[in-house]
Amino acid sequence: MRFALALAVLAGLTAGCGANCAEIAARRRALTERTAVAAGPHARVHLPFARANQLLAELVRDPALRMPLQVPPLGPVSAPELTAVARRVELRPAADGELRFAIELELDDADQPVAVLTAVTDVRPALERTADGSELVAGFGPDNLRSIELQLRDQDGRALVDAVARWLPPALRGSVPRAVLDLAARKLAAYLTDRAYDALRATLLRRLGEVTRLRIRLPALPIAATRVSSTPDALTVDLTTDLPVRGGLTIAPPASGDLVVQLSGSTAAELANWSIARGHLPQHYTRGLEPRADGDYAPHLDYLAEDRRRPVKIHVFQDRNGCSYFQVGLRFDLGLAGDRIEIAVHDRLVEAADASTAVAVGLWIKQLIQGAVDSSYRAAARTELAIGGRRFAARVLGAAVSGDDLAFTLGFAAAPGA
Repeated sequence: MRFALALAVLAGLTAGCGANCAEIAARRRALTERTAVAAGPHARVHLPFARANQLLAELVRDPALRMPLQVPPLGPVSAPELTAVARRVELRPAADGELRFAIELELDDADQPVAVLTAVTDVRPALERTADGSELVAGFGPDNLRSIELQLRDQDGRALVDAVARWLPPALRGSVPRAVLDLAARKLAAYLTDRAYDALRATLLRRLGEVTRLRIRLPALPIAATRVSSTPDALTVDLTTDLPVRGGLTIAPPASGDLVVQLSGSTAAELANWSIARGHLPQHYTRGLEPRADGDYAPHLDYLAEDRRRPVKIHVFQDRNGCSYFQVGLRFDLGLAGDRIEIAVHDRLVEAADASTAVAVGLWIKQLIQGAVDSSYRAAARTELAIGGRRFAARVLGAAVSGDDLAFTLGFAAAPGA
């Protein structure tokens, strides 16, 4: 009631717009025709390696990819057929702009594991734009593997020697000199890291790269640039938009075991304006708060971080059947109840008004804030992971305001029909 009364008093002090129409129009142009874009990032996707690697592990296990290897004679030893089995693909920290995949192939004989081949590859993700949005795509192939390492199962290097000894005919076991076994083991190691690896590159590793190709569908924003970096624990994708954002992100990603999408407060405001301009949110309202195409009032949102008490600014312009204007400042908190965003508005104040009649803006302001936050919520919820042919749809698990930033925590589950 105090808020409505304050606006009524302000409205009563301005009995008509008159010469103020030109001033109101200039104020609107100053807001809506801004083109300067602050340095990014404006938004961020933060994906913990542990979560991504859990999803990768599920795909590699079900079913495990395998390939037979025909080992050539090793001197007096006739080696059995080995089987290369893909056991693990992991994302690991890498240089800025790159992702690192570590691939583990277990080499087994009929009885037990013999050795492990570990391959490491660094790839530069590509940004792919589609009619539905933008995706960051990263996957390894046999041509961009940067290193290969043969790992033995024991500490003293006897794993291959013991395997060779097992493959001897029963009549020769225990009678072949150790030097002969060592030579056969060296030949086996050379085969595994040379000819066998070449065969694996052309077949199993190529297929494994297809199965584990990572696609991150980015939040539904007008993205101008991306930057990929990593910490020891997570992959970070920083996003810069072409919106007239006044300030980028100020807070580091919150600690979370799930994916987190952050937007600066100014990005959220400009995303709402972008959505209004394209008809995704109502463009006009009637004086009775009803969103209608023939309404007289048009909203515009702004975020001024330097106003610590009321950084959110809502401007409403009457652009039909007269000219009037008011500006409300506020701040808000976010929470999540089930799948619905809950908003608490604080310190709401009419900071400027130029109107001939009072407008009850209490519910209106809440409706505009709800629409602005919902646009950020939907943008974040559009984030999606796809690994190989399997899609993992996002569900928002949490929402919060931290400093000048909005943060949405997302969980993933296999998408229906994927």
